[in-house]
Amino acid sequence: MQWLKDQPWGYRLQQLFILIAHLLLLWWMLYTLGESGTMPTVHVLFHFTGMALYGALLIRGTAFWAQYHHKKELEEDGPEE
Repeated sequence: MQWLKDQPWGYRLQQLFILIAHLLLLWWMLYTLGESGTMPTVHVLFHFTGMALYGALLIRGTAFWAQYHHKKELEEDGPEE
């Protein structure tokens, strides 16, 4: 359990949020695949378009968030000489 103590709780909360967001996307994919036989084609198309946008925003958002924390951490450490 040492790995829990190695990083601040902010990182752990961020990772938990990202995990929940990914599990939500996975649930949406499984729901759409399971119900797509009873939905109109346009409805399924909208679901897959939404999942693609959600996935792209999730990737971009988490990358931006990680970059923000990385830069913040570098500023706190100060310039290395």
